[in-house]
Amino acid sequence: MLEDFDHLYRYANLYEMVERRKAEKIVDGLTEVMPGRPAVQEHRHPFDEVRTPYDRNSVDPRSKLHALTILSAEQQVMFYYMNVGPQYMEPIARQLYQEISLIEQEHVTHYESLLDPGENWWERLLTHEYNECWLYYSFLQQESDPRIKAIWELHLQMELAHLQQAADLLRRHDGREPEEIVGSAGLPEPLTFEPNKDYLRHLLASQIDLTKLGEGYVREAHERFEWMQQQLHDGQQPPSEQVIDMHCERFGDEYRIETEGPHPVEALRTKGGSHA
Repeated sequence: MLEDFDHLYRYANLYEMVERRKAEKIVDGLTEVMPGRPAVQEHRHPFDEVRTPYDRNSVDPRSKLHALTILSAEQQVMFYYMNVGPQYMEPIARQLYQEISLIEQEHVTHYESLLDPGENWWERLLTHEYNECWLYYSFLQQESDPRIKAIWELHLQMELAHLQQAADLLRRHDGREPEEIVGSAGLPEPLTFEPNKDYLRHLLASQIDLTKLGEGYVREAHERFEWMQQQLHDGQQPPSEQVIDMHCERFGDEYRIETEGPHPVEALRTKGGSHA
């Protein structure tokens, strides 16, 4: 989360330079725009990206849904950056999209490794359709606009039909009932959208330097981090830092939206000038 939050900050600065528009019209007050874990520090050694997968036979069905949801979100982001980045004419835009898409590849590896590789195609299909039902049901429960709510309801009905077909295929080809895969308690509590500003500020203040090493977490530097930096940047300033410097040169300051006060990490507070 702290890494994707930083990506928003880098793209917001690029957005004003390329489009001459401000990100505040897009985020609409729902989140702030300021540095997270700097992109230059986000790359990890492949050994530190892979997690121990859940056990398909004992895992809580909700954990499967959570893993699939975060995996699908990261995968969509990765595909978007890889496909959209090359379309820009500006070199700094292409370079920034390329840099961050590589980070998103690592995120996809990180979350995909949570899935049990022993799951067969039939149970994967069932879990996938069950996850879509849960998400559309969650959106339906929280939607206040009747027009949009009708769209969520329509898609939920479609996914319920897909789920029924996946359950039939599981019974026919795997000889199991769907309850053995997703449980018999029905859909979990809906996923909810909550205010994030205080939560993100708490994470920034408490976990900005926390990163993964093997199966654990560390705060201090490690030789594998240094090795990755050398391999990827070779002493050169990465595009994620260049874009901030270029914005400062053009507009006199970096672009931020800090509605709740100064950045919670003193080292990442603005260098001076006005905020967005």
